[in-house]
Amino acid sequence: MLSSEGYNMHAMPEYSDHGHPSSTVQALPADLIDSRDIVDHLNQIQRDIADKARSGAPGVALARQYSDCLDAVVTRLCEVCAASVGFDGPLSALPMSIVATGGYGRRELCPHSDLDITFIPARDGDPAIDRLVKVTFSALMNVLMDGAKIEVGYAYRLIEDCGNLDHQTVSGLLDARLVAGNARLFIRFEGVFWDTFNPAEFIFAKLEERRTQRIHAGGTPRTVEPQLKTGPGGLRDLQTAVWLIQARDMLHASSLRGDRCWEAIQRAINIRTEDIAALRSGKETLFMVRNALHAIAGQERDQLTVSRQEEIAQVLGYRQADGTPDVEQLMRELYGCLGDIARITCAIETEIENSRLVMGLGLDCVDRCLCRSTPALPTIDTAWPIWAGVLAQRFDLGFTRELREAMLDTARSGVGPNDPIYAGTLLTQILSSGRPIYPLLQTLAEIGVLGWILPEFGITLNLIPYDASHEYTVGQHTLYVVQYLDELRIGPCPEEHREFAAIMGELNAPEHLYMAALYHDVGKYDPNNPHWETGADLAEAACRRLGWDDDAVRSVVFLVRHHLLMSEYSRLRDLSLDETIREFTSVVDNIEMLRMLYVLTYADTRAVSSGLWTQIKARYLKELYRRAESALELGLPDGSDDALVIRTRRRLARELRVADFSDDEIAAHLEVMPADYVLNTSREDLTLHIAFIHKARQGKPSISFIDDRQSTFTELTICTLDDPQPGLLAKVAGVLLASDLTVHAAQVFTHVTNGEQIALDTLYVDYRGRRLSPGKRKEVETNLELALNGRALVEEILAKNIRHAESPPILEQVQVRRGRHDRFTAIEMAFSSPRGILYYASKAISELRWDINSARMALFRGRAMATFYVSGVSKIADTTIVTALTELLQSRV
Repeated sequence: MLSSEGYNMHAMPEYSDHGHPSSTVQALPADLIDSRDIVDHLNQIQRDIADKARSGAPGVALARQYSDCLDAVVTRLCEVCAASVGFDGPLSALPMSIVATGGYGRRELCPHSDLDITFIPARDGDPAIDRLVKVTFSALMNVLMDGAKIEVGYAYRLIEDCGNLDHQTVSGLLDARLVAGNARLFIRFEGVFWDTFNPAEFIFAKLEERRTQRIHAGGTPRTVEPQLKTGPGGLRDLQTAVWLIQARDMLHASSLRGDRCWEAIQRAINIRTEDIAALRSGKETLFMVRNALHAIAGQERDQLTVSRQEEIAQVLGYRQADGTPDVEQLMRELYGCLGDIARITCAIETEIENSRLVMGLGLDCVDRCLCRSTPALPTIDTAWPIWAGVLAQRFDLGFTRELREAMLDTARSGVGPNDPIYAGTLLTQILSSGRPIYPLLQTLAEIGVLGWILPEFGITLNLIPYDASHEYTVGQHTLYVVQYLDELRIGPCPEEHREFAAIMGELNAPEHLYMAALYHDVGKYDPNNPHWETGADLAEAACRRLGWDDDAVRSVVFLVRHHLLMSEYSRLRDLSLDETIREFTSVVDNIEMLRMLYVLTYADTRAVSSGLWTQIKARYLKELYRRAESALELGLPDGSDDALVIRTRRRLARELRVADFSDDEIAAHLEVMPADYVLNTSREDLTLHIAFIHKARQGKPSISFIDDRQSTFTELTICTLDDPQPGLLAKVAGVLLASDLTVHAAQVFTHVTNGEQIALDTLYVDYRGRRLSPGKRKEVETNLELALNGRALVEEILAKNIRHAESPPILEQVQVRRGRHDRFTAIEMAFSSPRGILYYASKAISELRWDINSARMALFRGRAMATFYVSGVSKIADTTIVTALTELLQSRV
């Protein structure tokens, strides 16, 4: 029933498709010069249009009639305003053009559509023209927006703006139509517009935008509440098809207005006559429904909700027949139209995007693949392979085999870009793009172009890493680092990595991070020097060669030089010590560098091999990041902040009173425990620890296993009366070794009251990369109770475990690190294997009668490393410490 046949348009005026309303469109009465009278006149027009829409008037014709009426109003206002500023010539001589764009430019306004108007002045900065524009603009806003309640979108465009317009503005200007003012000025504007128009860029951007809109609108025309404008099969599909044809064939808007658009589509696209008829019929149907929906709702509405469908069916003349409800008839016909439009316009889009499109610098695009447009391509500009990469990334294009071969020939020619600065600009565009970077760099690396523009990287592509933890060559590992950065920046990003993604999104210059990623391991080609130092020098030379500014160079060089720093500190240093954080932030001394280093460390670790990134690494890295961030923002006390510790103890004493302990017991625990424990232990853990200490005084050891639901490791806490001599940690470590557990870190505290020493040790462990199962917990708990109660020696427990048959790891290096304070000394050891290093090292340290405060174990730079924070050695020479430990540990092998 959606038909205009037999409908009386009440002497609806005729219309023209050539830019101005035709001579048959009635102008406003001559006496309408007051804005209030013009508003009243316009309101009456709106009521008439709405009445016709509710009476089932032909959809497209009604939209054109309404557009023509608004043309008359805009023209009259322009006349009145020109006269008010002293201009007495014809409107065609005004130093200004008033142009309709978008739906208004197409003359397709529904009763409550927005109105898009563009002012084009003859020149900028002319006081007389500025005054005319301001007066006219004010009058239009007063009448259209304030008086008639029409949403008006407006723009002020100079002719010289044409080369710097986004594709949405370009879309509107493709439909531009002069309403009032200087026609010659408008023609000149259009000439410059088309001279600067980039068809390929517009086509690809519009296709991407349109496909995204369809997805957001449900992805199918057959939704219960279809979107008539931007949904699949909606008016935007028709408009996009016309824009694409117009862009590819450089067609002026006047050649596509009205019925001529169907002829243009049929000429431009191999499309059947019946499909043209379906598009034409579908457009009429959509406008009839949309006009009625606007009129009934009293405002712009483009989604046909269920609550409006019955009313729309009635006003458009549907009547129940053959038992079929009128609303079902309406929707069945509407779905058919939407489906036809979606099907046909998608075919048009496919044909347009696969057409031959000129891309520049001797490159064309066919079937979404870049190809050569001239055999002389390599001689045009030696940076053209990078330009090809920019285009491929920007528009998601591939390369033809012929073009790949030409790129390879250029890369192998031995001749670099004739303008390295320009090449650097193009590479910066790639690295700073909001689009994926890894897929393009991987392709360019395989072709040889990435190594051509960055020869330092090219050396590493096939370089073996000489590190057992690496699964890939140095260069491929680097490319995977870029891939993980892409994942954070663009997605999809796993939930547990969202913090990294949020930080990545806040970076001021992500291209600096990407460049640092490309260069972080290039120094590995030289095994005689630290690769981070060699890489930093090479990165600086490359950035300067490519024309990067000093700030960019400093950022990249810093990240390359220190790309292992966060990994080292988070895995091998005691993060509970202010001294550790102070030392770290003395190097990483600003937030932006901290953020980039944090993200780079994550991506670098994940890209080494599958399974190397673990939750325990994530935990320590996050702890370092947050403590460093707080230190940079708020500062750290220089030395022990006694006042802060006292305040914290008082606060915790109040908060812990709800627990089932006496005030004296709580106060005693907080008083005897060291400051770093008080400041860094949660209230929940404090409550648990006080309970453990209470039991320990009664001779009952406590063994606690705590798992986070999502974790892959277990937090093991042991509280017992301490041994008179150092060695308790070695006992615990031996039991864990017997159960084949991996220990990542250990924190050791001693509660001393009235000469009684109680050990409180917390260890982070896993079993073959997973948290401990109930059976494994039972095994560990049983053996720990035997060892702690003296009913079995650790050596006996180890001897019963067949998995302990291999030899102890070989000590390869010992290094002493002394901090600014004398409380602890860090002893760093490297071993041939990670298995059992906590047991063997802590046993040796205890035999030397030194006390261990904490220990960290990790694979770092391909070596099994352990760092022990010990007390009691402050007056012992470094060489003596090294010699004593070396002799003890080597004697066990």
